[in-house]
Amino acid sequence: MELITILSRCHHFPGFVYQQARFSSDLKSIEIAVRPRKGSAAICSRCHQPAPGYDQLSERRFEFIPFWGFLVFLLYSMRRVDCRGCEAVVVEEVPWGDGKHTLTNA
Repeated sequence: MELITILSRCHHFPGFVYQQARFSSDLKSIEIAVRPRKGSAAICSRCHQPAPGYDQLSERRFEFIPFWGFLVFLLYSMRRVDCRGCEAVVVEEVPWGDGKHTLTNA
């Protein structure tokens, strides 16, 4: 079984897909690229309602659950949303993160 398959079955995030898993350049951690599922709307971090996308920010690293003695990081480019309810452009809410913290909720 592949690591992506294990993660998809054990720790599924609705609206997101694990795309690729690879070792970091120093071979001490595993980096897992995450992307939004096609057709899924981003969620406003203020009002928690779906909102249309605006653009993407640079890639962020979120520290995930260690696996087989390796540190694991989720790599994701946060989307900004143009929320009509809040009348503001804000960063989307992701199910594994909390605000600006780099440690996941898992």
